[in-house]
Amino acid sequence: MDKVVHLCSRTVMDKVFVTCALVCLFGCGSKKGTAEDADSADAIKTPATAEQAAQLLDLSTFPLMDGAKPPDSRHVANLSYVATGDVKKAFEFHRKTLLAQGWKELPNSSVTDQSASATFSRNGFVVSFGIFPNDQAGGLSVMLQNHGNVKLGKLPVPPGTKPVYIGESTAMYSTDAAVPATADACRNLLLAQGWVLYGDAGDSAVFKQNAILVTVTVSSAPAQGGKTMIQYSSELISADIPAPPNVENLHYVDQPPELNFETTANQDAIVDFYRKTLATKGWQSTLDHTVAVDETPTMIFRNPAKDMLTLSMAAPYGGKLPVSVRFQSAAEIAELDRKIKEQAPKLRAAAEKKAAEEAARLAENNKVPKVAVTLPADAKDVKQTKDEIKFTVGKGKAKVAVESLRTQFREAGWKENFASLVGRSGAASFSKEDGQSVTITYTDTGIMPSEISLSAMRAELERR
Repeated sequence: MDKVVHLCSRTVMDKVFVTCALVCLFGCGSKKGTAEDADSADAIKTPATAEQAAQLLDLSTFPLMDGAKPPDSRHVANLSYVATGDVKKAFEFHRKTLLAQGWKELPNSSVTDQSASATFSRNGFVVSFGIFPNDQAGGLSVMLQNHGNVKLGKLPVPPGTKPVYIGESTAMYSTDAAVPATADACRNLLLAQGWVLYGDAGDSAVFKQNAILVTVTVSSAPAQGGKTMIQYSSELISADIPAPPNVENLHYVDQPPELNFETTANQDAIVDFYRKTLATKGWQSTLDHTVAVDETPTMIFRNPAKDMLTLSMAAPYGGKLPVSVRFQSAAEIAELDRKIKEQAPKLRAAAEKKAAEEAARLAENNKVPKVAVTLPADAKDVKQTKDEIKFTVGKGKAKVAVESLRTQFREAGWKENFASLVGRSGAASFSKEDGQSVTITYTDTGIMPSEISLSAMRAELERR
């Protein structure tokens, strides 16, 4: 698994705010934070959890501009989408929306015909957004990021450092100490305050506490006479996914929320870690063992809010086990289920129409061969006509049932034309040289019983 230059996902908006910070680094001098509500009675005094942050601002439900395209993904901590219109009008829309929710606009907002950016605070939290034209005529890219509630200027720094720029989402310091010693000192200071190392690459290291990530970058600055520069930046993440100790190539991204790493531990040890660790936070595995999903050992965890964590472990290589842990909110799962159910009738109707047309032609020729089918032992709610059999099996069992049917047809001399069994819906098609064909379709949401349908053309189906 390749390392990345920065472990937290970086968008165009991130680069703009870093650029602004660098401008201040060489020209503005030290700047104190301007979020006046950080010490209010309602402010959370420790790094926030995703649930605490969502009570104040949930970007997965944040209003979109009129005419905006539905985002491919949107989460508690970040939102990005495409819209059309004028940059300044888009800026005002998002500005007014945040103000109406009780957020306070901080100084240094920037609005031009080409781009706009601003930072807001509320109860110690900091949110920034940026708006930029994209490569489509009249198109705009809109990005919002919650940076969490950690005051970067109050994070510990080694003795002898001098502040260069202290802002809401970036803090910079300089020191005469060497880069390696400074990096070690920053690391030890943060660990002592309860932060957990959450990956590193190049000059940067990422630390986590609850749902807040702090990225520490320590590097040499030739333009500053070779001094060592320290930069702190922060972001809220949408899912607090724990990582086992002593893993390698740890990498978290928030779109969608997913943690990846490599480990020398075996599958049983990783499963045991997540079952025990997640249980303390209210998560429970849906089964007491892993199941193969696309030939990958997988375990699903659900919490009382019906969110889902998917633990997947790829085949080991080089003595290391690649592991992925992906978060999906209850709202995302419900939307996915809706889309699957929405598409299933269309696929079924098309197959039924084609089957009916072929059946009609067969009826004219009075040549309707019989096709014997053995259904799975756990098939329920069986409904049958001459050219169709519908039934259900338990949730998560559709692929196993379909594989059994595929084996039956192949062993009976049928040619498999295609098979697509990826995700929660799929289909397979078989034919013979005399024009007979059978289509198998399924939908498996993982929540409701799985639905399977067999449709025959130029043939009649009968159960064995």
